Amino acid sequence: MGTLWEKLLFWKKKPKMLEEGVDYQFVDLNDSELTGVGIIKGEYEGVLYHYHKVKVVKEGALARLQFGYTIVHPGKHDIDVLTADENLHTMMGDILSSILMAKTNEQTRTNDSEESDLQ
Repeated sequence: MGTLWEKLLFWKKKPKMLEEGVDYQFVDLNDSELTGVGIIKGEYEGVLYHYHKVKVVKEGALARLQFGYTIVHPGKHDIDVLTADENLHTMMGDILSSILMAKTNEQTRTNDSEESDLQ
């Protein structure tokens, strides 16, 4: 059930910064070492998915966030409709942007000299 979606960062529009615990939450997926993301607010409330193959692709002074995902539970939605829903893809990109920005800010605050595990 995976699909690949590309999200533009800082190009055309700035990603909407969503908050953990308000807009989404992390969910341990049973029988798996993966952590899912559950949407807890808005139109896609109840949708549970996880990311895979996340990377930042540099394009000159800009960057594009590229990721794959798998919908684990569609909530009250039809999974086929969700897979084709551009608004959901944009929200997933915004959530991922928020997660990455929080991780980057956390690493900056700790002033850690080790190389980042973000790719």
